[in-house]
Amino acid sequence: MIKWLLSTIPTSSIDGYSVLFSPFSPNLLGFVGGSNYGISGKGGLIIIEHGPTGYKEIRRYGWKDVLYNVTWSEIDESVVVVASGDGNIVIFNITQDVPVAVMSGHLGEVSSVEWSLLRREQHLISSSWDKTIKLWDPATGTCLNTLSGHTGIVYSTNWSPHIPNTVASVSGDGTLRLWDVSQSLNTGTVNDGGNEVLSCSWNKYEQNLLCSAGTDNTIKLWDIRQFTVPLLIMTGHSQSVRQIKFDPHTPSYLASCSYDFTVRLWDTANPLHPLIQTISHHNEFTYSVDFSVHQKGLIADCSWDKTIKLYTPSFVTPPPPIS
Repeated sequence: MIKWLLSTIPTSSIDGYSVLFSPFSPNLLGFVGGSNYGISGKGGLIIIEHGPTGYKEIRRYGWKDVLYNVTWSEIDESVVVVASGDGNIVIFNITQDVPVAVMSGHLGEVSSVEWSLLRREQHLISSSWDKTIKLWDPATGTCLNTLSGHTGIVYSTNWSPHIPNTVASVSGDGTLRLWDVSQSLNTGTVNDGGNEVLSCSWNKYEQNLLCSAGTDNTIKLWDIRQFTVPLLIMTGHSQSVRQIKFDPHTPSYLASCSYDFTVRLWDTANPLHPLIQTISHHNEFTYSVDFSVHQKGLIADCSWDKTIKLYTPSFVTPPPPIS
């Protein structure tokens, strides 16, 4: 099966860790990574504008350590926040040349950072190799709460788009956990059988559905009301699944990317044959994938092969215009 490849965007010396569409502009992407696969050396943030005539790099920021994750503000179209290997969370305004704030508090690498999705909250959540999760006020740079309970690296946290103050987290300790961040309370835990859990994603339409993925090469669909046995286990990847993301346009669709160099698209509403398409266009670990909230079917992913791919799957015909 083919795809409509719209752009291959080189990232120069930066191996990709995270790519994310802007929630405000249909034409902006944020991308972060590091040199030497993030093992040593510096990191960078790139802001890319894409459109019908191609793409251009509009901002590039260097940083002293690898950058693992990027999130956009949900209230200011110019603000981007990144998670750094030096233990800091760094806030940029892309109209300015230097960072506007640096938030410190983690005792290890910051593996993820995400801006809350509900307008009433306006907080950041971060996860770290120090086995903790922290809640931040980005307006003041203050750490509001520290959530403890994981016994391994916390790889990622994901805000519920429906339930106030609710976050899911995944860890090298083999668990997927739910938290009420307002009370620093662990409200649910499921063990993945000893496998490291690397990513999770809430369904954008059904508040009780949540997916997780990790080093057993599978993706699991959970109902948090029956948080013991997965509703569905999806197989197909041959290596660890590094990130998963629910589609904001089609409730049952999900994308995954893997150390097997592929991106795969799934339909959780088809439990017997959930795999829709396998996309093989990278020659290194594929670390991050995202759907555009503005244009149905538009996907971006990034890899350690120093490229971002911008494309539309083959089952979306014709490809939507990028305007």
